[in-house]
Amino acid sequence: MQPNCIILAISPANQDLATSDAIGISREVDPTGERTLGVLTKTDLMDKGTDAVEMLEGKSYRLKFPWVGVVNRSQADINKNVDMIAARRREREYFSTTPEYKHLAPRMGSEHLAKMLSKHLETVIKSKIPGIQSLISKTVAELEAELSRLGKPISADAGGKLYTIMEICRLFDGTYKEHLLGSHFLGYNRAGKTIYNIFYNQLPAALKRLQFDKQLSMENIRKLITETDGYQPHLIAPEQGYRRLIESSVITIRGPAEAAVDAVHAILKDLVHKSVNETPELKQHPALRVEVTNVASDSLERMREESKKATLKLVDMECSYMTVDFFCKLPQDVEKGGNPSHLIFDRYNDSYLRRIGTMVLAYVNMVCASLRNSIPKSIVYCQVREAKRSFLDHFYTDLGKLETKQLSSLLNEDPAIMERRSALAKRLELYRSAQAEIDSVAWAKQNTQHQRSVAACLVQGVYVVERDRQEEREGPQALAPPWWEFFHFKLLRKLVDDVGFSIFGAIYEFKPPPSLCNSPLEGIPRFVIAFRGTLTKNDSVSRDLELDVEVVRNGLHRTSRYEIAMQAVRNMVAAVGDSNVWLAGHSLGSAMAMLAGKTMASNGIFLKSFLFNPPFVSPPIERIKDKRVKHGLRIAGSVITAGLTLAMKAKQQPQQRSHSEENPFTTLSAWFPSLFVNPADDICSEYIGYFEHRKKMEDIGAGAIERLATQNSLAGLLMHAMGKQPAPEPPLHLIPSANLTVNLTRSRDLKEAHGIHQWWRDDLQLQSEVHKYR
Repeated sequence: MQPNCIILAISPANQDLATSDAIGISREVDPTGERTLGVLTKTDLMDKGTDAVEMLEGKSYRLKFPWVGVVNRSQADINKNVDMIAARRREREYFSTTPEYKHLAPRMGSEHLAKMLSKHLETVIKSKIPGIQSLISKTVAELEAELSRLGKPISADAGGKLYTIMEICRLFDGTYKEHLLGSHFLGYNRAGKTIYNIFYNQLPAALKRLQFDKQLSMENIRKLITETDGYQPHLIAPEQGYRRLIESSVITIRGPAEAAVDAVHAILKDLVHKSVNETPELKQHPALRVEVTNVASDSLERMREESKKATLKLVDMECSYMTVDFFCKLPQDVEKGGNPSHLIFDRYNDSYLRRIGTMVLAYVNMVCASLRNSIPKSIVYCQVREAKRSFLDHFYTDLGKLETKQLSSLLNEDPAIMERRSALAKRLELYRSAQAEIDSVAWAKQNTQHQRSVAACLVQGVYVVERDRQEEREGPQALAPPWWEFFHFKLLRKLVDDVGFSIFGAIYEFKPPPSLCNSPLEGIPRFVIAFRGTLTKNDSVSRDLELDVEVVRNGLHRTSRYEIAMQAVRNMVAAVGDSNVWLAGHSLGSAMAMLAGKTMASNGIFLKSFLFNPPFVSPPIERIKDKRVKHGLRIAGSVITAGLTLAMKAKQQPQQRSHSEENPFTTLSAWFPSLFVNPADDICSEYIGYFEHRKKMEDIGAGAIERLATQNSLAGLLMHAMGKQPAPEPPLHLIPSANLTVNLTRSRDLKEAHGIHQWWRDDLQLQSEVHKYR
C-alpha cells in the first residue's frame, strides 16, 4: 500500500473490532493512524438491546479521526430499485430518530463520510504540495538543462539556418575574445599573460643569445674592411665596411623576430581549439565545428604571414639605413698630433679594428633595444588586434553566398538527438502545465500551509543574507538566493541597521513564473517585508541582544531599527497599496513585524502578517502542569491589572480620561495577524494561555474584567503607580485579535521549538483557532 493512500477501514457494527480484518491490516501499514478513517456499517442490523455507540465514540478502538456510521441499502432495497436519494434520506432519518445515535447524527451517514473524505483528501493534497512543487521544479530544471545541452532545434528555412550559424559563430567569437582579453568569468587573462611573457622574456632572451662576437671578430672585421676598400683604401672612415658589418649583425635578428611571431600564432591557434570545445552549440553540429575551426585557422595563418612580413620589414629597415648621428660620433683617423706618414701602414692594425668593432657593437645593441619595443607592436597590430576585430569576417562574407542545401550540410545533426530533443520538449511542456496548476492551487486563499511555508522561507532568507554578508559570500558562493527564488521572489532591497550595519530585514517582490502569467494573482502578495530574529554571530549579536532587551522593556518602538523598518513599510504601502504587502518575522523580527502591523492597523491599514514565535513578555505560567493553579494565577493577575487600570483612570484629569476611554483595542480588533507558536517555547507559549484565558473569562461572566486587563501589562501599571513611568504604554505583545496556530508536534529542545525551520515542514500537527476581540 502506497504511503500517500488514505485507508478506509470498513467494519460491520455487529462484529467485534478486535477481530476486524480491516483494522488489523490498517494497523500494520499505518500504526500511527495518521491516514486511517474508520467506517461502521450495518448499525441498523445489530441485535436487539445492543448498539455501536462505544465504537462510534472511539471508546472500543480509538482512531485519530472520528468513526462514521453508515446504513446502506439492503438487498431487498436493491431488488426494489430504491434510488440513492431515498436511501440517503432514510439513513439520515435513522440516525436522527434512533435514541442511541441521536447525539451523533450530525457526523453520521454516507453524506458526512463523503464530505469528510473530500476535506481530508484536500488537506493531504495541500500538505504534499510543497514536496510536489519541489519535485516538479527539480524535474523542470533538469529537462531545461538537458535541452540546453542538446541545443535549439534547427530552423527549416534558409534565413533561419543562416541566423543559427551566425549566432553560433557569434557565441564562439565571444568565447574566443574572453580568453584573449580576459574576463570576470575566467578570473584572469591567461593568454595575455603568455603573450606578455613572449614579448618581455622570450624575445629579449633570444636577442641576448645572438652571437655578435663571431660577426665582429678581428679576422672578420679585417676581412670585410679590406674587401670593401678594394684597391682604394678608405680615406677617413671605412663607411662601406661599417655597413657590411652592421648588416651582417642585424640580419641575425630576423630569427628571434620570426620566432616571436610564430609563438604568438601558436597561442592564438590554441585559443581557437579551446573556444571551439567551450562552445556547446558547435558540439551539436560537427560539420560546422570543423568548418569554423578551419576558417579560424586560415584567418590566423593569414594574420601570421602579414605579421611576419611587417616584423621582418622592421629588421630590414634597420639594415638599410643607419642614422647620421651614429657616423658623426665616429672618431677621426687623423688625430691631432698624429703622424700622417704612418696612416696607411697603421690603418689595419688591431687597435684600429678593435675600435671599429666596439662602435659597430654599440650600434647593433641600439638597434636591438629599438626592435625589442617595435617587434611586439607589429605583432599585436597584425595578429592580436586583427584576431579581435575581423576574426571570422571572411567566413561571414562567404556564408551569404551559400545555398540552403549547403547551409543544411553545416547544420547536420544526429537524428537520435533530434528525437530526444522533441521528446524532452513535450515532457517539459507537460511539467510546466502541471507546475502552473500546482502553483495556482498552492497560492489559493484557503491554502494557508503554502502561505506559511513561503513566509517562513523568506524570513530564513534574511537570516542567510546576513550570514552571507558576515562570511563575505557573494555571487555564486552566496547561499541565500534559493530561499526566495524557489517561490519566484526577487530580493528588491535589504534593510540595514544604522548601528553595526547588519542586515535585519528584506523586501521581496513576487515575479510570476510563465505558468502564472495568465492566471489571476488573487491571494499572492506582490511584496513581502520580512524581518529576522537574533543572530548569535559576533558582527550582529550585541545589537540584536540590545534590541531583545528593548522588547522586554517595551521600548522597541523607540529604536532606530524600528524607525528604518517602519519607514520601509509605510513607503511600500503608499506605493503599491496595503492589499499587496505582507509582513513576516521570526522571534525579534516577529516583534518588529507585530509592532509595524499594529502601527499601521491603528491608522486603519490592515496588513496580512505572519508572526513566527513572537515573544510574549510574561512569566512562563503556561509551563505549570496543574490547570487549576494556572487558571487561578491568571484570574488573580487579571483582577489586579483591571483594578490598577481603574485606579489609574480615576486619577486622570477629565480631558485625559476622555482621551483614554478611546479603546485602542477596538481599533486594532479588525487586524488578524497569523501567530505561530510552539507550547515548548517559553518565549512565545504564553500566547496560548493569553487567548484561552480571555475565552474562559468570557465563559464565567468576567469578560468585562478581562477586556480591561488585557489592554495593559501588570509591570507597566506598577511602574506607573510607583511614579517611575509617566503613563503606562500599550504593551507590544498584547493584541486583541489573531489567528493562532499552535504546533503540537513534539520538539526535542528549546532550540527546535523556537526555530524558524519548523514552520515550513508539511508533517506538523497543527491546531488553529481564530480569536476575535469583542
